[in-house]
Amino acid sequence: MRAAATLTPEPLAQGVWGVEGGSVPWRGGVAMPLRTVVIELPSGELWVHAPGLLTQDLRDWLEERGRVAHLVLPYAPDLPHLTDWQAAYPAARVWRGAEVKTAAWCQQIKPLVLEGAETEVVFLHQASRSAILSRLIIAVETAPLAVWMRPLIWLAGIDESDGKPPLGLAGRLGGRKAVGDLVEQMLDWGPERLILTHGRCYMRDASGEVKRAMRRLMRDRLWDRALNEARRG
Repeated sequence: MRAAATLTPEPLAQGVWGVEGGSVPWRGGVAMPLRTVVIELPSGELWVHAPGLLTQDLRDWLEERGRVAHLVLPYAPDLPHLTDWQAAYPAARVWRGAEVKTAAWCQQIKPLVLEGAETEVVFLHQASRSAILSRLIIAVETAPLAVWMRPLIWLAGIDESDGKPPLGLAGRLGGRKAVGDLVEQMLDWGPERLILTHGRCYMRDASGEVKRAMRRLMRDRLWDRALNEARRG
């Protein structure tokens, strides 16, 4: 969570921006840093993932880019500013969970949906080869956080030094096999960058970073995949 009170959109790829500065409540009173992702669709409509704090400056910037038409919600945590976006853009469609599979924009932003006790969706912006992740990998930069918050992030194993899934997520998403299947599909996409909702982004070697983050969860699968890739090479 950087000290960016103006919520200045940062270009991440062609037609893709990240907006940092907001946060959402997490365990133990920790304010989890939030990245809102804005993508310009070929139609001129704007696709907004994890809508966070909405300021007048951000509204002006969005107005210059196009029409906010799609508000896409990660499953968790709750987004306290969603009502502000709905009030500002009453015609925008709110997409939750598996509903995204029916969206017309799936041709440009491909979803992978995993449903267990909870639901997780990973997106690929096909034009820029950018994968957008909600909780599948979290890599929080701890330096800007209050000192008392840092140990909680370290103990959860989701600090930027070794970003990975939070503890217990695989069980809530249907188990290791289900998550492994989703990760395999994501690797088959061949993403070039990972854009995280919570924490730093990985702007190169996206597949390598996914394998690193998932090494404990799917060690045998990744070993087999490496052997197959070596044989093909």
